[in-house]
Amino acid sequence: MKLKTLVKIIVVLIIAGGLAYALPTLLGDQRSENIFRAQRVNKGQLRIAVGATGTINPVMVVNVGTQISGTIKEILVDFNDSVKAGQLLMVLDDQLFQAKADMSKANLANSQAQERLAQLKFDRQEKLFQAKSAPKEEFDTAQANLEMAKATVAQHEASLAQDMYNLNNTRIVAPVDGVIINRAVDVGQTVAASFQTPTLIDIAGDLTKMQINASFSEADIGRLTPGLDVTFTVDAYPGESFKGKLRQIRLNPTITSNVVTYDVIIDVDNPDIKLLPGMTAYVDIELYKESDVLLVPNTALNYRPVGAETPPATAAAQAAEKPSGPPPDGAPDGTPDGAVGHWGGGQGAAPAEAKAGGGETETHGRVYALGQDGKPRMVSLTLGMSDLRQTVVKSGDLREGDQVIIGENQPEGDRTLLSATGSGGGAGPRPRF
Repeated sequence: MKLKTLVKIIVVLIIAGGLAYALPTLLGDQRSENIFRAQRVNKGQLRIAVGATGTINPVMVVNVGTQISGTIKEILVDFNDSVKAGQLLMVLDDQLFQAKADMSKANLANSQAQERLAQLKFDRQEKLFQAKSAPKEEFDTAQANLEMAKATVAQHEASLAQDMYNLNNTRIVAPVDGVIINRAVDVGQTVAASFQTPTLIDIAGDLTKMQINASFSEADIGRLTPGLDVTFTVDAYPGESFKGKLRQIRLNPTITSNVVTYDVIIDVDNPDIKLLPGMTAYVDIELYKESDVLLVPNTALNYRPVGAETPPATAAAQAAEKPSGPPPDGAPDGTPDGAVGHWGGGQGAAPAEAKAGGGETETHGRVYALGQDGKPRMVSLTLGMSDLRQTVVKSGDLREGDQVIIGENQPEGDRTLLSATGSGGGAGPRPRF
């Protein structure tokens, strides 16, 4: 009995050892087919744009103030009123200024009378002096008195002019044609102009011509040039798009928390006065757009099998294959047709940079496509523009519908070893996928 039991144990061990040896070989092909995450290569549209937010403002806003202090006596305009240059807007209480002007007029009349008297005395002394009937000292005194009388007249004339100027300033008039967008005072309110000119009314120029002041990061500003077409939306009109044109990139930077931005001015036509001052505009500037092109996901360009040899590459190709930053949060491995790519600071390098003039550069990259046998093969590609999630394929052995590897499913410790020949290489080390 003991011999039979021993034989049975030996047979069981032999069978178990055979299964342990053969099972990985039997299951190897199936496992290698399931360890890859692949994505289909499709044709679609690639659009690259930069975006920012800005504020809609009138092209010209005039702050109407007063150079004198006083009490608001009358207001003749209200919000949203259209005004013409020279139109009376409001009146300050002018009693004090009128009294000072009247006093200056009286002082001027008195000094003019003194001047006439001094002139008569001078004329008489001059005749006597020429006839040698009066000493020169009396003639000199008469001449000096005349000159002082004339100086007093000039002084009172200047004082009267100043008082009349202040009196006229009690009537506030519009300096330009426009629309009242703000009125800062009410009847009975006292305004003081001791240290600075107080603002009474804001007049916007032609509201059919507006501008957007948008802040763009320094990473985007190098791609912008005056004359680019701009589209934007506002919260007031959901689903409606407006157009504008980039007019100016202002050179004065704004630095907030070490973030550098530049003010970009965009001209906007507003014939229906739908766009109001102060609205927030969501600006989109298109730099590149191409339809019906073969698109490959950037995750496939970045994928490399473990142990695969990396051939020498140019700096541009390395930038294409190794972005310096992750894709935008929440971005899928592939982008649907017609998706828009927005460049922004800190997003990493793209395989090719868009140029505002419509030109583009080409770089080289590679992907690993799944063949009909389920084995990966390396495909060298010439690449065009990229939106950081997908890239245009200019040329290469890649067709619409091919499956490209974007990652692997198996954990690091349980990956199946494949030959280097299966990954597109020749004899060499056995990389792990």
